Amino acid sequence: MPTINVGTVLMPAYAIASWYGLYTGTNNNRHVLPIALIGWSWAVINITRTKRLDLGVASFALVALSAWYERMYGLTKGARIAMILSSALVAMNYALVPANWGLITRTLAKTKSQTWLHIYFGYCVSQMVFWVCESVRNSMRSENVGYIPV
Repeated sequence: MPTINVGTVLMPAYAIASWYGLYTGTNNNRHVLPIALIGWSWAVINITRTKRLDLGVASFALVALSAWYERMYGLTKGARIAMILSSALVAMNYALVPANWGLITRTLAKTKSQTWLHIYFGYCVSQMVFWVCESVRNSMRSENVGYIPV
């Protein structure tokens, strides 16, 4: 019986949770902080496991800091700009996967199944689009809407 790689379950689950947060969110970023913290934790685990740099450790940290700042002080001009830029940075990080897919598949095909590779590609494209949508949504939000109780 083939074993199921944990990533084949976690990647789609994380993507669904992200999109659900965006869909159900109103004019706040309540969903962004937990999503960013999970992404940051995942990047730390990847670095620990593979001993290679995962840019998500920096990009997700910036989103988490921006979302935390907004929770504390409301949607100020600075918080809005930080959310726009940090979300765009995470989107660019995910965009590296489809942009380098040929090299990635040659490297990962040695250790990962074709199913895992398809899920990983779909996950990265989905998350890239998600973070672009977050960036755009933040650019359209009104400033000074008050803080979001922690």
